[in-house]
Amino acid sequence: MEKIFQRYGKLTTVHPKTILGVGIIIIFIMLLAGFKFGGSLSTKELAINNTPASQTADLVKKHFPSNNGAQAQVVLKSHSKLTTTKNQKLMGKIEASLAKDKNVATVISPVMGRTLAQKDHVGYFTVNYKNKKITDHETNNLKRIASHYGNRDTQIELSGISQKVAVSEVPEIVGILVALGILAITFTSLVTAGLPIISALVGLLTGIGGVFYCAKFVDVPSYDISLAAMVSLAVGIDYALFLVARYKQERQYAERTQALINAVQYTGPSIVFAGATIVIALLSMNVLGIGFLGIMGNMAAIAVISTVLITLLLVPIALQLCPAIGRPKQEQNKRFLPIKFIKNAVVNHSVITVCCSLLILILAALPIQQMHLGLPNDGSKQVNTTERRAYDIKARAYGAGNDSMLVTVIRNTQKPQLASNYVKAVQDQSNVKMVTPIIPSQDGKYLMLSVTPKTDSNDINTEKLVKNLRKIKVDGQQIKVTGSTAMNIDISEKLNSVLPKFLLIITVFAFILLVIALRSLVIPLVAVIGFILSIIATLGAVTFTIQEGHFAGLLHLPGKTAVLNFLPVITIGILFGLAMDYEVFLVRQIHEEYLKSANNISLAVERGLSKVGSAIIAAALIMITVFASFAFTDEIIIQSMGLALAFGVFADAFIVRLLLVPSMIKLCGKLNWGTKL
Repeated sequence: MEKIFQRYGKLTTVHPKTILGVGIIIIFIMLLAGFKFGGSLSTKELAINNTPASQTADLVKKHFPSNNGAQAQVVLKSHSKLTTTKNQKLMGKIEASLAKDKNVATVISPVMGRTLAQKDHVGYFTVNYKNKKITDHETNNLKRIASHYGNRDTQIELSGISQKVAVSEVPEIVGILVALGILAITFTSLVTAGLPIISALVGLLTGIGGVFYCAKFVDVPSYDISLAAMVSLAVGIDYALFLVARYKQERQYAERTQALINAVQYTGPSIVFAGATIVIALLSMNVLGIGFLGIMGNMAAIAVISTVLITLLLVPIALQLCPAIGRPKQEQNKRFLPIKFIKNAVVNHSVITVCCSLLILILAALPIQQMHLGLPNDGSKQVNTTERRAYDIKARAYGAGNDSMLVTVIRNTQKPQLASNYVKAVQDQSNVKMVTPIIPSQDGKYLMLSVTPKTDSNDINTEKLVKNLRKIKVDGQQIKVTGSTAMNIDISEKLNSVLPKFLLIITVFAFILLVIALRSLVIPLVAVIGFILSIIATLGAVTFTIQEGHFAGLLHLPGKTAVLNFLPVITIGILFGLAMDYEVFLVRQIHEEYLKSANNISLAVERGLSKVGSAIIAAALIMITVFASFAFTDEIIIQSMGLALAFGVFADAFIVRLLLVPSMIKLCGKLNWGTKL
C-alpha cells in the first residue's frame, strides 16, 4: 500500500489543483445530496422486535384497541389544597383548555382519577389522545396551558410529552476551540494548527450530509447524528494531525516536495488502516441483529469514511499549495507534552510501569460489578426540565414506581376463580404497590391487569418483578407482561446477552488484524489484553459516575441513572478502532527504529516514543476534549456516549498504548518480532 500512496503523494505535488477540484466536487455532491435532497431525523423510540414485551404489546393492540392512544399527564403541586374552591375553579379551567384540542379523547381530572396525594396538595390530569403519538403541536399546547395557569401558589409540570433529542452545536465548538489550542502548542504555529481543524470540519459536514441522505430511506434517530459528529470530528482532527506531524518531521531532513511525498507514503496507509478498523467495527454492529444498533453503526461508519476521504484529499493539497503550513522551526516547545516522563517510565522502569498500569485499570474496573443497564426515563433528564420536575413531584407523592406501570395479560379460560386468582397472584409479588381492576378484552379472550411497582423503571427490583410475573401460571395460563418499562427491560436484557458475543468478535478480529499489520504474535496479544482491560475500566468509570452519581455536578449529569443499555456495544466498537489507530502508529515507528538500531529494543522504544509519542498524546487529548464536551448537552443519551468515549480514550491511549504496550515491548525484547510471519 505504501507504493500506492507514494504515487499518490507524487500526484499531489504535480497536479494539486486537479485533485483539489475533485475534492470540491465530492464535497459539493455530498452536501447537496444530504441537505437538499436528504430526509429528516426520526423521533421513534428504541425498539427490538420479537421480545416478550413487544409480542404482548401486539396482542394488546389487537384485543384491547381502546388502549392504543397516547397519554400525557399535567401534574399540579399547590401550597394550598387542590380541593379548595379557588383550586377547583383553576382545575376546571385547565380541564376545559385541555379538552379543546381536537385530538384529545378524554381528560381525567385529579378528583375523577383519584390521583390526589400529599394531603390533597398534589394531583394530576390524565390526557388521553386519539392519536398514537403526541405531536409537537400538542406538546406546545400543553406547555402553553401549563405556563398560562401556573402561578406562585400552584406549580404545573408535564409528563409524557413528545421528546426530541436536542442536538446542539455548542459541544463541537468547545471541542474545536480546545483542539485548536492543543494543536497550536503542538505545532508552535496557529496557521499549521488550523489545517487539521478545517479538514475535520469539512469532513464532518460531508459525513453529516451522507447521514441525512440515508435518512431519506431509513429511520435515523437524532442521537445517531451526535455519535457520527463525535467520531468524525475526533478522528478527522487526529488523522490530519498525524499527517501534518509526519510532514514536519520529514521537512527536517528533505526538501518540501519530497517531504510531502514521504509523509503521504508512510502516513496514508496508517490512516486508511485506522479508518478501516473503525468502519469495520461500526459495521459489525449489524451482526448483532438489533436494528437500531445496526443503523447507528452504519451512520457513524459513513461519517468516518467521509472524514478519511476528505483528510487524504485536502490535507496533502493544502501542504503543497501553502508552503507556510508545516514549516519546521528552530525551537520547538517540548515541555507541553509529558513525553519525557513517559519515556523514562517505559525505558528505565518497565516492570513498575506495567504493574502500575494494570493496577490503575483494575481499580477503575471494580464498579462494573454493580453495572445495571437501562434506558433513560424522565428521572434521567436535567433538573430544569418540566418532565424531570413532574417526575420528582410524582415520585415523592406516589412513589418511585408511579411511572413504571406494567401491563399484564392472561388468556381468559372462563373459569369462575380465574380473575380472583389472577389478581391475588400478582398482588402477592413483593415489589407490587398497586393493581388496577381487571379489564376483559372486547372478544372476551383475554384479561388485562395494570401493575404499579414500588420502584423506578430502571431499578433492578422492577426487572426482577417483570421476570417473576412472567413465571406465574394461573389456572395453567402464563401471565404476559408489556408496557414501556417491560419493553425497555427486554431491550436491555437482549443487549446484555449479545455483549459477550460482540466483544469476542471484536477481540478476535483485532488480534488477526494486528498480526497482519505488525508481523508479530506477542505485541497483538498484549494489545488485545490491554484493549479488554481498557474496556472494562471504561465501563467501571461509567458505572461510578453515571449510575452511582459521583461527580454528577462536575460532569453536568442529572444524578443517578442506569447505564444506557446500548452504551457498552458502542464503546467497544468505537474504542476498538481508536485503539488500533494508536497501536499501529506507535508500534510501526518502534519497529522502524528497531531495524535502524540493529535490534536495540530499548533504543527503539525510546526513539519511537520520541518521534510519535507527542503526536499521540496531542491526538488523545483532542479526542478526550471532543468527546467530553458532549457531556455538557442536556440529553443523557448523548452525555453517556461522550463520557464513555472520553474515559475510554484516556484509559486506552495514555495507560495502555503509551505505558503498558511499549513497556511490554521493551520487556519482551527479541520475542516481539522473533517469529517471522
